[in-house]
Amino acid sequence: MLKQLLRRQFIVPVAALCVLSLPMAGAQAASISYSFTGSIDGISEVLAPVSGTFQFNPGTGGSAGVYNNAVTGFTLNLGGIVGYSSTFEAGANAITISQNKPLGSGVVDRWALTSAATTTSGPLGDFTPFSFDLRVDHPGGGLFTTTDLQGPPSLNALTTGRWRLFLEDSTGNPAVFLGSISTLTAVPLPPAVVLFGLGIISLVGLGAGGLRNLRSSKI
Repeated sequence: MLKQLLRRQFIVPVAALCVLSLPMAGAQAASISYSFTGSIDGISEVLAPVSGTFQFNPGTGGSAGVYNNAVTGFTLNLGGIVGYSSTFEAGANAITISQNKPLGSGVVDRWALTSAATTTSGPLGDFTPFSFDLRVDHPGGGLFTTTDLQGPPSLNALTTGRWRLFLEDSTGNPAVFLGSISTLTAVPLPPAVVLFGLGIISLVGLGAGGLRNLRSSKI
């Protein structure tokens, strides 16, 4: 009986260690949520402030800095009156990482998100949205070391954030809202929290199983 108990006590921490080590890759590839705030250009304070959210999957495959279907959704609110959200379209919801992209007389490193769009509330007249994009630029380049898929860079004195919402009326006449981004914050589910919870569940489950087996051996 003592040998059986020792074996069970040894199995619990070993199994827990396996649980804590194996899910790491999955936790790191989970979708990451971001929230942003900003302003709109050339419009009165009626549609201010601007806020929104989006999610992307860092495990999405791609090449040459283009990662189609990496964006799982976005929301955009203009002054709390007009709201928009994404519709998923294959190839349309993409993230692009660019190094030394020509812009004017210089170059930029750019993180860009492009998503299809649809109205969720308060449409502006006869105009219907069809596309949304958001970008963070680093003038002069030198921000990214690779074009691997990654989250947006932090907004600071060396980066600028912009957004655009494209719309059209029933006859196809286009319109665009655009503005600046002042804050961009990640809201990930910390992998350590996920792993800790999985470890606790594993320990409780294995411990309960060991107690049941121990009681059975006594009968």
